[in-house]
Amino acid sequence: MRQVQSEATGTRPIQPIVEENHPARTHRSRPHVTSFRQWNSQLDDALSRLPESEACPRELFRILATSSIDNRKLIALVRERDAPVAIVALRRTPDASWVPVTRYIVPGFVFPSQPGRLLDAVASVGVTVELGFWRPEKEPQSHGAVRALWSEPTFGMDATDDFEAYWRKTGRWDAIRKSRRKCSDFSVGINQPGAARLIVKEWGKTWGIDGAEIADRIAAAEYMEATGRLVSILLSDGDRRIGGATCLIHENELVAQVYFRDHEYDRFDIGTYLIYLTFEMVGRLNLRGIDLGGGHAYKQRFAPVKGVKHEMRICSNIMRYQFGRAMRKLRRATNTNRPAE
Repeated sequence: MRQVQSEATGTRPIQPIVEENHPARTHRSRPHVTSFRQWNSQLDDALSRLPESEACPRELFRILATSSIDNRKLIALVRERDAPVAIVALRRTPDASWVPVTRYIVPGFVFPSQPGRLLDAVASVGVTVELGFWRPEKEPQSHGAVRALWSEPTFGMDATDDFEAYWRKTGRWDAIRKSRRKCSDFSVGINQPGAARLIVKEWGKTWGIDGAEIADRIAAAEYMEATGRLVSILLSDGDRRIGGATCLIHENELVAQVYFRDHEYDRFDIGTYLIYLTFEMVGRLNLRGIDLGGGHAYKQRFAPVKGVKHEMRICSNIMRYQFGRAMRKLRRATNTNRPAE
């Protein structure tokens, strides 16, 4: 069922490689699921009894589960024989999909769960959930409730690699040198107070990111900033903030998160300069390497394929899944055909 794409050869994300229509097969008794709209002592007790992740400590997970706007969070406690199996915390997106509150915010972690029970727990919630496995310790397991599974390459380099040699090979070295020269009069701030919040907000404004996701990203960024696991780079022209980037430190690697740039400064090629500064931070912090993530082919001009990320759509109820799939298609078609106001 699973297929890994090991080389990036195109300019678009890899499309889903499997669509499965068979009902989920159950090997255990059905877990008991209790849904909540607010955090409570019952969830605190369950969280204390589930394995804690170094990537997402209990406090951070609790923050993400409760950082809500417009009441668009769903928290489900999944139990079996009165013992907690997992806490599934989801955020509803503008296109009516459900995604984990940690999705592409916390690397290597989805939900607190008992070993090997993550997909069982997600399937038991009864809604279609889109999962992303980003820098996972293990590849995702197979499961009867998986309706679609796809993968795409991620790009990165080790600190011992010759960055300049690779950039010369891909033709980016001249652009990097020019951006350094053009941006030489701008000031660069590292981990300035409030910078992470500003960068995430500006990134969201630039790309039209949903406000609920922005709230979660800011909450996570400020937590990681306080614990020394986030690096922010802020570029300024006098008092004007013209570009920035946030990165996480995960498993002794610098993991790129969000970038923003003021498009009035595009002639300075700020985007290229910020990526160069990100690579510079690897040596400054004595880290093992850098992970630029996936999703965009331009990243291969800065780093070769180094890993893979997986995404899956999971739902135990085939009828609900098919109905939701039809509604998503209808919603997309409606939005496409709607005249501009």
